[in-house]
Amino acid sequence: MNVSMPIDLNPLLLTLFFAQVALNLLVINIWNNQELKKFHGVYQAEQKIHDGFVPRFGGFVMLVVFVMMYFFELFSDDWQLLISHLLMSLTPLILVTFLEDVYNNILPLARLFFIFLSAILALSLGDFQLPFIDLPLAAPFLVEHQWVWITFLTIAVAAMVNAFNLVDGANGLLLSTFLSIFLCLRMMGGVVDDMDWQHLTNLLVLLCIIQLLFNFPQARMFCGDLGAYVFGFITAMLTIIFFGQYPEFLTWQAILILFYPAWELLFTICRRFISNKSPFEADRNHLHQLIFDVLRSHNFNNLWSNAMSTIILAPLWASALIWLSIHGAELSFLQTFLGLGLQIILYLFYYFGFYKLAHNESH
Repeated sequence: MNVSMPIDLNPLLLTLFFAQVALNLLVINIWNNQELKKFHGVYQAEQKIHDGFVPRFGGFVMLVVFVMMYFFELFSDDWQLLISHLLMSLTPLILVTFLEDVYNNILPLARLFFIFLSAILALSLGDFQLPFIDLPLAAPFLVEHQWVWITFLTIAVAAMVNAFNLVDGANGLLLSTFLSIFLCLRMMGGVVDDMDWQHLTNLLVLLCIIQLLFNFPQARMFCGDLGAYVFGFITAMLTIIFFGQYPEFLTWQAILILFYPAWELLFTICRRFISNKSPFEADRNHLHQLIFDVLRSHNFNNLWSNAMSTIILAPLWASALIWLSIHGAELSFLQTFLGLGLQIILYLFYYFGFYKLAHNESH
């Protein structure tokens, strides 16, 4: 298995990454201008665990650099076409999430509508092979009724986009999750010796690492809704494209790779349903918030508690990367489901342990 990460750091690419740093510094300086603060909304939410006034344009900066990579044709010819299609499909979602990051007043259902719109455009008009889930009885039906499969994948992409938004809470948590997933996909590309795929994932890894400089341990720039939704969308679509292109990989392995945000979403919906709450109703019972509350109850300051929450969660957001590093990037059926089982057990151990600690401390 090829696990090295060769990348041609040519002057143009280096310039773009320096531009990413400069754009972050520029946005931070402009956004903190006292004269401009009156023109944009202030982010207030029950799930907020940070102090101060932090701009939410990290995702916008990352997108600008990603678009510049496309503009200067830093990807292979095939990927230039695919990325062009993804960016065109993303246009509605980019616009609505940018407005949300500026004014904080876009309704959740409106955002959900644009997620579905972008997903339908990407999946129905894209020139790539869709994967099929490894279920003998379902596969023939889905081949004959592809619209059913496209509908299912549209719902899955929309769910994953929202899942990434749920884990965008603690400093560095979302970017670390993206980083782990891109590294997993990169390892899998090494198995099939797809250099174009490895180059693409290398660039995404570097994009996340540079943005982490402004998001962890102290957050001077948040990814915002644009970062969570748009790069969550790109991550979900790249996963679909890869498993469609390389059917030798079990599609169940995609669930293992995307486990942490996907399970956080599923678990959140279930616990809110049990509590007779709307799935759209925000609360402070996400795992990273429980960890933060426990640390704060032990007199750690907000910055330390926020950053440590992400570090404590590393066995979850990096679980797939660790599993693939141990067993290889192309897992068997048994290895995949054993990994998923261990991930579920670990999450439940974390959640109920910190839930008990948080509520004991509050009493």
